[in-house]
Amino acid sequence: MQQSVRKHYRKLAQFVALGNLGWDEIFRHNDFPELQKLKPEIEHRLLLRRINRAFDSKFRALRPQAEVPPLFFPDWKSCSLELRRQLYAYALVRRVFDSLWFLTQKIGGSKSGGQSMQLWLEVRASKDGSMLRVRDPYEDFLAVLSSCDLRRLRSCPVCRHFFVAWRKDQAACNTRCANQLRVARFRQKQPQYSASRKFRKRTGLSAVRHHRHRLMALHQALAEIHEPQKPEEPSES
Repeated sequence: MQQSVRKHYRKLAQFVALGNLGWDEIFRHNDFPELQKLKPEIEHRLLLRRINRAFDSKFRALRPQAEVPPLFFPDWKSCSLELRRQLYAYALVRRVFDSLWFLTQKIGGSKSGGQSMQLWLEVRASKDGSMLRVRDPYEDFLAVLSSCDLRRLRSCPVCRHFFVAWRKDQAACNTRCANQLRVARFRQKQPQYSASRKFRKRTGLSAVRHHRHRLMALHQALAEIHEPQKPEEPSES
């Protein structure tokens, strides 16, 4: 039995919603720094708390375990357990956001492309003394991408949020943005619509539902053919 689109892309939609936390920070607080520019104990303390609360309320299943110190942070030795959790959560959001940005913006119409992303190799000691690798939660995101048609990953032209297109012709993330996009496109074509109405009024033709632009182009071409040419002015000798 074939799986429905929503069920097949459900896990990807969760990561897309996680990545959109970055857009929320950009639009509401005008700040969503890269990992190397993060200042967790001073400037970005509230930012980390907001991301952490979002994990607690919406993304519990995606939260990193943070079993080892965050070695990607220069002052990792001074990190408390709570700050460690916040850093790992933010690092996942930032990497997912950057990946979605690449997949929806950078590739464009090309059929292939690549981007370098951080993938951490971390280990911890088990109770019996053996060393075990700690799985990077970003790997789960990559695994989800491997099972999906990435053409369904899109960026909304109205609000810029990422979304999964449940229909192949879906152009915006929700109904509200779709309506705004429809109005914007109508206004862009307003001169064309006005010219079409004037053409019908002048010629007495009824409205053409399909290929109206071809009819108007043909009319313009015929008008140019039958337009009398201006006589050339004699050149001064």
